[in-house]
Amino acid sequence: PMVGRERDRAAARARLLEDGARLLTLVGPGGVGKTRLALAVAHDAAPAFADGVVFVDLAPVADPALVASAAARAVGAPESGEQPPLDDLLEFLRRREMLLVLDNFEHVLAAAPTASAVLAACLEVALLATSRVLLRVAGEHAF
Repeated sequence: PMVGRERDRAAARARLLEDGARLLTLVGPGGVGKTRLALAVAHDAAPAFADGVVFVDLAPVADPALVASAAARAVGAPESGEQPPLDDLLEFLRRREMLLVLDNFEHVLAAAPTASAVLAACLEVALLATSRVLLRVAGEHAF
């Protein structure tokens, strides 16, 4: 249960769904409940996305160059091996209306351009990131 965070939950959900924030980053130090809040917001927002919500755990990803592959695996995108994993991911997501929860983004901050590429190419995809620091990309809304 989200005890005492109802106001934060409602505000983050509103930023994502009502204010049109396609990249909402929940920012704060470790241990404050960013992941828990993101999961609650994603649960609330799920009906607004025809293709659902997908959780992408970035904590085990050591190399920012592997973020696109991790996201592709999480969403079930086939990797062709004929083009970069980011291209496979974008090709798959272009046809989707989906929310991706990108957890622990601070570990792979150099992959922030991947998030930008998804936003630019996939107009019906929204990103909800958790991070100890901002991603600092165009269109990012901090919470």
